[in-house]
Amino acid sequence: MDHDEATRSLGRLFEREANRAQETVTELEVLALHLPEKPRQLAQSQIKASHKLAKEFRELALRSKEK
Repeated sequence: MDHDEATRSLGRLFEREANRAQETVTELEVLALHLPEKPRQLAQSQIKASHKLAKEFRELALRSKEK
């Protein structure tokens, strides 16, 4: 595997992880609607963290494509 191929592969991995994090956000948002107050607050914290994770993975994917 040459450097360019490895870079593309890493970019695809980052994109997949970003998509997974976004899917987690979607699922948690639906579930949070049906939870009592305390568990909903915990779910909202996880939603925020998953949003941040998805954003970071997308940024890494873009950086890997730029190089």
